[in-house]
Amino acid sequence: MLNHSSFWRSLYRLIHIYAGIFIAPFILVAAITGLLYAITPQLEQAIYKDVLYVEPQDQTPYKLSQQIEAAKQVMPKSAQVIEVRPAPITDQTTRVIFSDPIHNFTSEAVFIDPFTLQAKGHLAVYGTSGVLPFRTMLDQLHSNLLLGKWGRFYSELAASWLAILTLTGLYNWWKRRQNLKIRQTQKNKLLRWHSTLGLVLFPLLLIIAITGLTWSEWAGDNIRVARQWLNWQTPTLATSLQTDNLPTVMHHEHHEMPHSENLNLNIVSSEFDSVLSIARAHGIDAAQIQIKPPTSGNQAWEVAEIQRKWPTQADSIAIDMEQHKVIDQLAFKDYSLVAKLTRWGVDAHIGILFGWINQLVLALYALALCIMIIYGYKAAFKNSNLKLMTTHFVGQSLFIWNRATGSQKLGLILASLVLGLSLPVFGFSILFTVFILAMRKYIPSKS
Repeated sequence: MLNHSSFWRSLYRLIHIYAGIFIAPFILVAAITGLLYAITPQLEQAIYKDVLYVEPQDQTPYKLSQQIEAAKQVMPKSAQVIEVRPAPITDQTTRVIFSDPIHNFTSEAVFIDPFTLQAKGHLAVYGTSGVLPFRTMLDQLHSNLLLGKWGRFYSELAASWLAILTLTGLYNWWKRRQNLKIRQTQKNKLLRWHSTLGLVLFPLLLIIAITGLTWSEWAGDNIRVARQWLNWQTPTLATSLQTDNLPTVMHHEHHEMPHSENLNLNIVSSEFDSVLSIARAHGIDAAQIQIKPPTSGNQAWEVAEIQRKWPTQADSIAIDMEQHKVIDQLAFKDYSLVAKLTRWGVDAHIGILFGWINQLVLALYALALCIMIIYGYKAAFKNSNLKLMTTHFVGQSLFIWNRATGSQKLGLILASLVLGLSLPVFGFSILFTVFILAMRKYIPSKS
């Protein structure tokens, strides 16, 4: 029998070493693709500079409605405006974003020079950040390896285990720190570098893991349910013009595709001028804003600030244009602390909260994480190989389980159930591991 302390110490060491060996490749891929994504904003601006930038003029820019009409001239008649992002500064273009089910496209942006009304080009845009095709491709590479929904299995597996490996690594370092200093073996030197990098990265490792899980395919749904149950949601603007419809609160993070219902409302471009004027008069003063026309007759216009850099400007307003009045308004300063932390955490994760400093930190983090994984592998295989490590894993797992007390087994099963239900991909990996161990225990080897 193992006493309480020995059982958990042996278990945490087993989890960190062997889960690290088998899961680290997924984390390594996520780190490399995340590094590529973090350093692309400036590269994207260089690639698409011809459509993003204009020559600043001394003259006053044309009205927003005129810019929208210019954009309509280069799109099919069936295309509908679903969003407009006025030029935030004098050397940038205005984005007029269209959807057209007939021609099978959504979120196609036409870039208009606000001083000449020239259409500089059009590109597909994606998500609440409005990223362009090159960065969209890297985002998909990071999140699903360009394999679609089922490719998200890899990134969720990496994020789920990253948190577990970070915490068990801290525990193992605390228990072995003196031994690593006293015994100056080559393996211990590798482990010392591995541990040192882990300690330096510890806060970032947890933040990246947690924020990564918030928009994961399966764990993300559980997180949203938990936030709703705890009343930790991000508030949503009430846009219904029906008085009997109360505002609902939902949470959509990261790259969310814009709504693209059939719009047959005959929106007049001049209404955008009026909406913008009303929004500015009611405190929507950020340079970066988006204006969304209604998608149905009982829906209001939405105007939202989209400046994600610090200090965050994310106020929003809903306007009933039939009566020219504001029906709802949200101020970011009134968000709950959890909602603010969620917003900041996600923006920091994708490298936009603190601009180039944020990108530099993420790049250094990703590189250090890759180096830490390499040191961990070199230490693990210093005097071993994959076949021997696999045999040791099976043997040590069965040894710990067979010598655990009933209460220790029950505690482990309950902890695994809670984590497995909360993090389904993590739970699946645990079930797969248990299946392999059971096969090894009950089916005799042919050796």
